[in-house]
Amino acid sequence: MDKNRSHILIIILIISQVILISKISNLQRQVEGTNIGMNNLSNRIGNDMNAIYSNVNEMLRQKASIIESAAAKIGKVDTDEFTVPITFTLTPKEVSENTAVSLDFDGELFPMDKNDTTFVATVSRNIFGDAMPKIVIDENGVKKTTHDDQINIPSIKEKVFPIMFPRLAGEAKFDGKTYSRKGNLSADIKEISSEIEFREIRLVIEVDDKVFADKTIPKETFFRDGYEIDEKIPLNNGQTCIMKIVATDSIGFEHHYTGDRWDAGSNHQREPWFGDEQIYSPDGSLLWQSDKWIPLEGNSNNT
Repeated sequence: MDKNRSHILIIILIISQVILISKISNLQRQVEGTNIGMNNLSNRIGNDMNAIYSNVNEMLRQKASIIESAAAKIGKVDTDEFTVPITFTLTPKEVSENTAVSLDFDGELFPMDKNDTTFVATVSRNIFGDAMPKIVIDENGVKKTTHDDQINIPSIKEKVFPIMFPRLAGEAKFDGKTYSRKGNLSADIKEISSEIEFREIRLVIEVDDKVFADKTIPKETFFRDGYEIDEKIPLNNGQTCIMKIVATDSIGFEHHYTGDRWDAGSNHQREPWFGDEQIYSPDGSLLWQSDKWIPLEGNSNNT
């Protein structure tokens, strides 16, 4: 009889422990859910506060500004001069018959044409430069100067050319004589409002700056599914193999992106920087590379 009671007590204890563990587990899930909810609420509050600060700052900026409205429109690229016309439109808050407005680019003044209360000027700028003019308002000899973010263009290139973000996922092997590279080469693209687009995509493999292979990549499938590569390149110690994605745009410029690099015999391989871009003209001249403008004859920022 005592033995049966012991068994019953053990069973009751086991059941109680299972129930207790279940309740603790449920409580943990509730706590985790509450923490997630609090984090989400905190993020929403933070985002709302940032939006409020941004709106207030914008209202204060507009109130303090002497410009009512401003806009900049980029025109068609001149491939001979490497420039682009930009039409600036400004409306000051106060305009009289004697009001004159000019744009100051690095000390060079460009007078704006007046049409009622609006002023317009078209200025040519180098496609690899910027367009961040100082606004000069002359009222009977009394001059006021200001800047307006609405017409500032820190990088004209990013407004004119599409931008590619390539990546290569897979494996690399080197046996002392052959470099094997296998994987999926893909890319995202940032479209822009200009008419320029990428027309042709190629995979170019170079060994010590000499072309080993040049293959056309189907553009449609490349941006959707990527491009499978399975390459075996003869390589000796001391040699360097570089795989490039070469995109030719609709005005004939070539955009080169480094997709892979292997230094044979080195214990420290340098990971490719996929943001590393070079732009070449149709005649093969290097025009621009990775935050570095290549000054060429006739490539002044203003024309």
